[in-house]
Amino acid sequence: MVAFLRTFLLSTLVILTLNGCNSTPKVEKDGWVKIATKTANFKSEEDVVDINNYFSKQKYDALKLTCTQGTVNIKDINVSYADGKTQSLQTLGVLTADSSTRPLVLNTKEQTINKITLSYKSLGNLALNAAGVTKKAKIEIWARKPKETN
Repeated sequence: MVAFLRTFLLSTLVILTLNGCNSTPKVEKDGWVKIATKTANFKSEEDVVDINNYFSKQKYDALKLTCTQGTVNIKDINVSYADGKTQSLQTLGVLTADSSTRPLVLNTKEQTINKITLSYKSLGNLALNAAGVTKKAKIEIWARKPKETN
């Protein structure tokens, strides 16, 4: 019984540690930080991404989306700021695996982001996904920290 408890507690500790590592920011060169990951749903055409507490306190000057799997047609991106203002960002349309949007410039560097609403059309369907023909699109949302000016 003691051996089982020890194994159970150790396994739980490992899982919690690995989960915590997943929430730390992943920084790319030039100040880009991955702030969220979303899996596009074949049924829904709109998703709201609430920015977690760590990232919602940061200020950014641009966003970009990267598709890491599948294919998705991004129709619109709406950014909601802490002061209640919103901004609609125009995109170039279809993203396939390993492709990104251009940097989408934000109106203000003074506000923090509360949430991002994505409107999209995921290409494929549940039957094709189950057969392994098409996969749900996985989208990463990256934000660029503004460069400090002296």
